[in-house]
Amino acid sequence: MVDIYTQITKPDCLPFDALWLSCLKTETVKHLKAWKQPLIVTHIEAIRHYEYDYIELLDQYVYCIGSRTSDRLKEMGFTKVEMHGLFAKEIQIDSRPLTPCTWLHGNKYSRDFSKYVGVTAIQTYTSSLNEESLKTIYNFKNVFLSKIRNIYVYSNQVLKALEEIHLSEVILHHTESCKPNSNLWAKTKSFYPGTKE
Repeated sequence: MVDIYTQITKPDCLPFDALWLSCLKTETVKHLKAWKQPLIVTHIEAIRHYEYDYIELLDQYVYCIGSRTSDRLKEMGFTKVEMHGLFAKEIQIDSRPLTPCTWLHGNKYSRDFSKYVGVTAIQTYTSSLNEESLKTIYNFKNVFLSKIRNIYVYSNQVLKALEEIHLSEVILHHTESCKPNSNLWAKTKSFYPGTKE
């Protein structure tokens, strides 16, 4: 029996009986250089795909969500990281002056910060399904002797692809953004990806 984690970045502490199969892949897209001003970062991939040297941004305020993103930004050298809760909706952009600022983001997001006055939006990456990982999960179900016990899903796009594989004996752990068909799973449980279960 194996547990499978499908997020883009490898989990910090992967259990010995678990497998990491990133079901999304990311690619850098051409983008402009950010001005020297505060940043909004809701996923670490936005910084990882930033094409320019971010050293001149290290002393800027970075408004982020989730403790893991906060920790990763600090590890990268950012000195003024402010965690604003667990979800993008918790960044209270109107409650105090966070602008002008730059929002670094991908092609998918739960909140569009570009609608706010004073926010410059820069898309640094795009994400798409990782067909190789999905094929491996299919093979676990149909070819290998190993069985999947739990699967952790972080994206509704990945969820829909997995539901086509018919994993009805598997317990699905999903983020708030995922909308599972509970009839297709042994059990479904919602979780927040920034915390350990």
